[in-house]
Amino acid sequence: MQLLKSEYYELPKNYNRTVIRLLVQSPTRMFVYWEVSDDTIRSFNKKYHNYDDCVVVLKVTNITNNYSYSIPVNPFANNYYIEVEDSGCNYKVELGRMVKNSFINLYTSNVAMVPSMYPARSNYSLDGVLFGNYLCIGDKSKIKIFGSKEHYDRFQNQNHTAFENKKFNGSSEGFLGSSENSSGFRGF
Repeated sequence: MQLLKSEYYELPKNYNRTVIRLLVQSPTRMFVYWEVSDDTIRSFNKKYHNYDDCVVVLKVTNITNNYSYSIPVNPFANNYYIEVEDSGCNYKVELGRMVKNSFINLYTSNVAMVPSMYPARSNYSLDGVLFGNYLCIGDKSKIKIFGSKEHYDRFQNQNHTAFENKKFNGSSEGFLGSSENSSGFRGF
């Protein structure tokens, strides 16, 4: 099939804009891509040193834990995969050049949140395991139920356990019952 001229469009190799974007790939890896405009290069040459003679550096900053480190990259590269050690943190990346052992920032990326590589923590974890957002079961003397009345009835019928309805963490929202005092379930 032959394309008509109006249907064919070739994307430009660059847009002549200075930009850097940070994307999250996994809890241990981020991807960054960038472009540096001709105006930025001319400005750098006037202020500092010959742009092409300087080492390209990505400065990775873990905003959450307040530390940073630098990664030298190939001067012809326009993207890079960054391995991270701390998941569940906010990161940013600065694109720059090293001039006389000093980092000169050209552009700073967006902030990206790297997800945690561990399951979400629950305030109820001291009491046991959270099942399907409805049940939090600990040892048999401390059972707490969260969800609807239908879920409570189904659970109580399956386990033949008496429950007491009381406030949880100062709020009764979503809390249906507890076996801590075994004094029977009292309505909603």
